[in-house]
Amino acid sequence: MERTAVPAVGTLLRRACERNALSTAIISPSESITYSDLLARARRTAGELEEQGIGRGDVVGVVGRRSAAVVMAVFAVWMAGAIVMLIDESLPELRRKAMVESGAVRATVSCSDQQRISVLSGPRAHPATDDEDHAYVAFTSGSTGSPKAIIGSHTGLSLFLQWQSEEFSVGPDDRFAHLTNLSFDVWFRDALTPLVSGAALCVPGDLHLDAAGVVEFLRSQQVTALHLVPSLAKLWTAGAAGIEPVPSVRHAFFAGEPLDGALVSSWRDLFPRCQVVNLYGPTETTLAQHFYRVPRNTASGIQPVGRNLPHSRSYVLDDDKQPCPDDAVGQIFIAADHPSHGYLVDGRIVSPFVEIQVGGARVVAYPTGDLGRRTRQGELEVLGRADEQIKIAGVRIELQEVRSAVQSHPSVRDVFVCAQEDRFSKVIVAIVEGDATAEPDLRGYLGGRLLSVMVPSVFLFRSDLPKLPNGKLDRRTLTEAAREHVQNRARRADSAAREPRQGDQPVAGRLERLWLSVAGQDATRLADRESTFFSLGGTSLTIVALHARIQDEFGLRFPLVRLFEHASFNAQRAFLEAVTREPGGTAPTTAAATTGAAARRRVLSARRSRSLQQAAKRPSTRSDMDEHA
Repeated sequence: MERTAVPAVGTLLRRACERNALSTAIISPSESITYSDLLARARRTAGELEEQGIGRGDVVGVVGRRSAAVVMAVFAVWMAGAIVMLIDESLPELRRKAMVESGAVRATVSCSDQQRISVLSGPRAHPATDDEDHAYVAFTSGSTGSPKAIIGSHTGLSLFLQWQSEEFSVGPDDRFAHLTNLSFDVWFRDALTPLVSGAALCVPGDLHLDAAGVVEFLRSQQVTALHLVPSLAKLWTAGAAGIEPVPSVRHAFFAGEPLDGALVSSWRDLFPRCQVVNLYGPTETTLAQHFYRVPRNTASGIQPVGRNLPHSRSYVLDDDKQPCPDDAVGQIFIAADHPSHGYLVDGRIVSPFVEIQVGGARVVAYPTGDLGRRTRQGELEVLGRADEQIKIAGVRIELQEVRSAVQSHPSVRDVFVCAQEDRFSKVIVAIVEGDATAEPDLRGYLGGRLLSVMVPSVFLFRSDLPKLPNGKLDRRTLTEAAREHVQNRARRADSAAREPRQGDQPVAGRLERLWLSVAGQDATRLADRESTFFSLGGTSLTIVALHARIQDEFGLRFPLVRLFEHASFNAQRAFLEAVTREPGGTAPTTAAATTGAAARRRVLSARRSRSLQQAAKRPSTRSDMDEHA
């Protein structure tokens, strides 16, 4: 495939550092770094890598959490001519080990506390990765039961970063929130679009941001743009009732999940000057290949993903791989001029691309597995999946990988895995042929092997799974059983949420009601008060909802990370008893807490009104005019 000569990403970063030497590049709770500092530190680390014999063709694992140190390490790896692999240090150890092995990692740069470079044993460079256009190795969930390593392109990444910067006029006056973890390739646009544009990257201190926390961060840092997934935005807007709007945010780039019109409206209530952009594209085609500016008069339902970026084309094809007419549903194929190089498998690169015939010409494209249609206006709409792949919180998940991990536990004889829509987001349900007493051990086992978002939220245990006459699992019956269970769980949660508050009820009783209102489990599941929220099916998304309800119930303000630190019921009960205890030794009643919350809402409502009035007086920006064009 012919590749256009464009600057490598490291070159784009170096040029930005030279143009904006004295401007602030990265702001974190511990330091503020100028572009000249960023360049100098990256050069120093690149020199250390080169002294260790690291160079072209070597894959270097950058290990850490979102931070200035990780950004500098990524820049340094590219300056040394090597290939970046992002490794989130919060991933299970076995998952990290599998990434290092399948990605042929030659060295690692640890970015926690003090930076440390470690060179691993093995050949100096992997033959399959010896290409100057190889920029990074990213992972997606694997249909064969293990994650797939994808080699990303410098050319494709560079073109995307330049396109996003130019299309949305990103410049030195912008401040981007850095909210994406290292787990998947979206990190590259989240961290690098602002930096190649001379903007500032604002890194929050908390690892887990609740609605009030993230809004306060965006406000205090005067953030103008951010990348996020719809499920997070849904939780943040749901927990932001009464919070003053933030007029500084001008762009929100959504991706990874269907974007609903109702969410867009709620988002704009909180960020009234924000242009919402819907991005779409799989890792294989490099970050995103479609974009859609959601208009102010937002239509209801799922929003389109719009039109192609430059250097790419998309096709909706039927089962015979023939183009579908407008409004007809088919599978989406994307032909990008500069996609990824393919999967790294057993020392060789395997192409995920296929040839299709379009208008008498042969085109090389990626079969996304997404079902979609082209509207008469030329916009692309994504309607769902044609296979067992799903997305939760923007993470692409192959259910077969989850099934393989569950099946590998010694207590499991057979398992059926599916995804169901719950109140807050999609959830994974595992119906297991085995003993229910093994659930705690099974959860712990999976937690050490899978991303947390991939661990099933719901386990149902059966002595035997229903089968068809040919011996295969009865998928329809099992899917219906999973659907009914999730719906019943949601009804129990809604019922618990409607129970009247009892001011004189002990903390334990009030907390139990809140847990049940979010998790939707039977009260009997809470018999073991050492149970954690996650062992009852809670997730990193639903704990945000729990956090909001606890704060409202008890009239408190505390960071979300406290609930992760106190994950069990007893630990949260003890924490709440400690923080709500007044000098006299009594906890405030719910009525008092409600009065305080109402007073706060009145103050915030007044502030919100003033903020909207001030926003209305400000002159329109280019992005405002673009949105109405």
